[in-house]
Amino acid sequence: MENWYPGFEKKVVGQLQGAKERDLRFFRVEEYLRNAERIDGFAPKCRECYSYRNEMEKMADDVVTAVQTPGKERRELDRIQSGVNDHMRKAHGFYPPYYHTYTQSAYWTLGFMLAAFMLTFAFPSIEKVVFYSPAFAIGVVTGQIIGGRKDRKIRDSEKIL
Repeated sequence: MENWYPGFEKKVVGQLQGAKERDLRFFRVEEYLRNAERIDGFAPKCRECYSYRNEMEKMADDVVTAVQTPGKERRELDRIQSGVNDHMRKAHGFYPPYYHTYTQSAYWTLGFMLAAFMLTFAFPSIEKVVFYSPAFAIGVVTGQIIGGRKDRKIRDSEKIL
């Protein structure tokens, strides 16, 4: 089953020829096809990728139904897509576009807010806003900088989902 992807892409794109562009974007069909191409590349070495490739092949005839009507096929497409995204992130290092920026901002903001909370106990006479406002701002900016660097490395290595 070498070079599985070209036939799969032709089948899916051929079926979705008359579908609305808005629906294709909403159901992330382009991302689904990109992941299928990556899965095809990793399938000979990765057992889970091979399993997802088989699931995508079974789903190939139902993609148009999943995009156009709600129901079992749509849930199955979403399940496969979520599973592939999780697997690609955990096993192969592919991430959503601003994954690290968002997570680092959340972590750093939480950390600085916790530090501000402790400072309110150390200095009870000072207004709490004096501690919380800068803590929030510093946490978000720090997370943006640190996460942005990690995201830039991922973008440069072309490992974006």
